[in-house]
Amino acid sequence: MPASAPAPSNQERLENLLGLIQGQATPEARQTIARELLLQDWPETPPRLAALLAGSNSAAKIATASALADLPQRVNPLYIDPLIAMLSDSDQGARQAAAAALAAYANDGVAARLRELALDNGRPRATRLAAINALGLMIERQAIETLATALADPDRTIAQAALAALGQATAQDFNEDLAAARSWWSDNKDLPAETWQRQHVQRLARRERELRRRLETVEARLGKLLEGGFLRSADGERTALLSSYLSDTLLTIRLLGLRLAQLHLTEGKSLPPELQVRIRERLRSPDPREQAAAVQTVASFREGSDAATFLEMLATARTSELRLALVNALGYVGGENAIAPLLSTLESNDELFIAEAAAALGRLAERGVLPDGARDTVAQALLASFERTQLTQTAARERIIWAMGNIADPRFAPAFVAALDRREAVIVRQAAARGIAALKSQQLADSLAAAADDPDIGVRKIAIETLAAVGSANNELHLRALWERSANPPETDEAIRQAAWRGLLELLARGSLDDVDRWLVQATGNGPESLPRATEMLSRLVETAAAGESVDRSRLGLLRVRLAAVQTQLRQPTAAVAAYTAALADLASTRPEEARRVASDLLRYALSSGCYDSTAAAALSTASELLDSDLLWQVAKAEIEPRLTPAAVSQALDMLAALERHPPGSWSAKAQEEMAWLRRQAERIASAAPASAPTSQLPTPVGG
Repeated sequence: MPASAPAPSNQERLENLLGLIQGQATPEARQTIARELLLQDWPETPPRLAALLAGSNSAAKIATASALADLPQRVNPLYIDPLIAMLSDSDQGARQAAAAALAAYANDGVAARLRELALDNGRPRATRLAAINALGLMIERQAIETLATALADPDRTIAQAALAALGQATAQDFNEDLAAARSWWSDNKDLPAETWQRQHVQRLARRERELRRRLETVEARLGKLLEGGFLRSADGERTALLSSYLSDTLLTIRLLGLRLAQLHLTEGKSLPPELQVRIRERLRSPDPREQAAAVQTVASFREGSDAATFLEMLATARTSELRLALVNALGYVGGENAIAPLLSTLESNDELFIAEAAAALGRLAERGVLPDGARDTVAQALLASFERTQLTQTAARERIIWAMGNIADPRFAPAFVAALDRREAVIVRQAAARGIAALKSQQLADSLAAAADDPDIGVRKIAIETLAAVGSANNELHLRALWERSANPPETDEAIRQAAWRGLLELLARGSLDDVDRWLVQATGNGPESLPRATEMLSRLVETAAAGESVDRSRLGLLRVRLAAVQTQLRQPTAAVAAYTAALADLASTRPEEARRVASDLLRYALSSGCYDSTAAAALSTASELLDSDLLWQVAKAEIEPRLTPAAVSQALDMLAALERHPPGSWSAKAQEEMAWLRRQAERIASAAPASAPTSQLPTPVGG
């Protein structure tokens, strides 16, 4: 309405509500309107509603009587006569609604008037049954006495109705046995008032517990059924389902609707604006449970404008469930205005509130809305809170450490290290490892190395991954922790073994060649079966050294030489020759002396393994400045001469042929003469060898 329009008077609102109750609406809507009218507690309401109950609009009468049954604190003596009259209504629904409303009267002579109706044989049976129904909803001794009297009624229908009502009123099951009910009444009718009341309360309490258990079971089954239907429905149908759930008269269904709305949002889907409005309206629900669920759902909208509403509600919230929901929600939508109430909540003595407040502060930092000016205050508060908590307060300590990790203040380092203590709960230790990771401090790496053998697999994994990021290749403790976790035993989890191995390689990639050599000895120190691991280590280090904008060719070349040496031991000649070739190119301009040795090793191994080709020759030719052709020939000659035997001469001829096809430079006259002489000798030996002479075997390759 425009701001200038006058607000309607109570009288106008009363007339409007009465008109709606009597108009065209669903029974649920009429009852809701009647409840609203009763809750207003206007002086004009009782006489107007009494007149409505005495009127001819059956639907309006039923809605009003049902609302009175739901709000026993709003009953009024003016309603008694029209409700008594409704017990004789031809509409069964009207009789039942009137009976339920009359049962709300604890005095005002209602029980006596119902007794008169129930026991009067001259009344219509329907009226008597309605009166008995009302008495069965009461717990007063006078009502129970009337029902016990009606057990002897000659009308068996009346007697059976009285028996059922007596069982309901006394919270007992007489198994439709009139004699058992009469016997019980005979034994208990003269009990002292105090004893009667105590036993009656005990029976009612037992029935209430049983009914609650049954109701919870039914509601759980109903919830699962509705949830299953919701999850199977298409997105277009979900909005209609949520709307119906949120409009349901049962709190359980409305709570389910709010929970499913959250689930829908967590799947990355959206809700139409009109449904969001409906959900926000539930924030004003009279039931704190529904308010709490609505808060959680509205927080899922991630709208900062809702923070003001949450802060206002937090100031007046009385139940723990609602307050916890509000504190949690402020972490998702709050800003600077949420810091003060969250810090105040953090000082609580309740672990749940400490945990939620810490988590909310951590989310503010995670969302980037924690102002720089407030970080110091929040950091100090979190540290103080952590120091106050005990080891047994797992939830609070884990949330505090998690929040510290999001803020990543260097002052948190001692707390993170302390929280890695094995006496702490697993989730606390995991959060501490993540906190150290957030600080990215090499000074804390020793603590991570110690945590690398934590009994919990999650702690070990986080510690190892973080140690790989902040550890040092010069630190024996760091490397040793990763090395030990990369083997089985002691590490039984394959994922952790792989993470530790990758971490070890990452550290070595940042370290010196001395570190690499030292751990290469470790990798190859357990026999031939460990050579593939050494190959993987060196291959990864070569890849890392070759990546990036600025490549250290000297380091890269030396790593390739080491890789080639291991590959020769594994009898991988093609890979080894390729590694030697690449290493020669890297070292030619950076380490001439080393390049000469590599050139010799390349020629020697390529010839002996049968892998000498144009690529190797080209690489050696390029490096001819470092190693002249005569020296290269001497290397080749030293490989050929030992093979001038009947058993190996064919390999000698292959070597000579390869050198003739792909000379690694220009041979000197002397080299050419010696090569020709070696060929003649080899051919002579080959022609003289018997046909059955054994074929030559590839010799065991030598290391680089």
